[in-house]
Amino acid sequence: MYTTKHTPVRTRKMKNNEVTLTQARQQQPVVGISACLAGQNVRYDGGNKFHQLIQQELAPWLNFQAICPEAEAHLGVPRPPVQLIETSEGIQALGIEEKILNVTQALNHTSQHLVKNYCYKMCAYIVKARSPSCGAGSTPIYNTNGIHQNTGNGIFVETLKTSFPHILIMEESVFNNIEVCKDFLEQCYQLHQKLAVC
Repeated sequence: MYTTKHTPVRTRKMKNNEVTLTQARQQQPVVGISACLAGQNVRYDGGNKFHQLIQQELAPWLNFQAICPEAEAHLGVPRPPVQLIETSEGIQALGIEEKILNVTQALNHTSQHLVKNYCYKMCAYIVKARSPSCGAGSTPIYNTNGIHQNTGNGIFVETLKTSFPHILIMEESVFNNIEVCKDFLEQCYQLHQKLAVC
């Protein structure tokens, strides 16, 4: 797990004057983010999915905690790609090319560990769409014959939602303009304020 470092130099008032953003890291909302979106080379192919708008508009104002559940599960970088398969034993994370590969237990164990030890203090989480670990409603789910059946949550996100339903979970694909970023920042600071009161 990695954390971003910001210099506490300024604040910014939002349009409605109800929320004041700050670059003082210890005062910022804690927000999880899929590590590949932060530019870390942790994907199965050894690359990343750096998201310029998120880093430009959100990173200065949020205490980002960058996590890759698959890397944390020691699956390797690079690693054989996996997909979610609906079996008689439930959803399994199985190899696409290496058919005997089954990383379900490793991902389940790591997801539970991450959620328990890190995510309890988060108010929001930005995840990678369609990922077998991090997708939020967009991850393809196949049957045992390899036919696409439906879409759902990745294994990590499913654990996160079950454990902390209050956390705001957004896929990176929605952050396509500055207004969406502003709305997200406002929601994060409002949630952060509510959590501080509880």
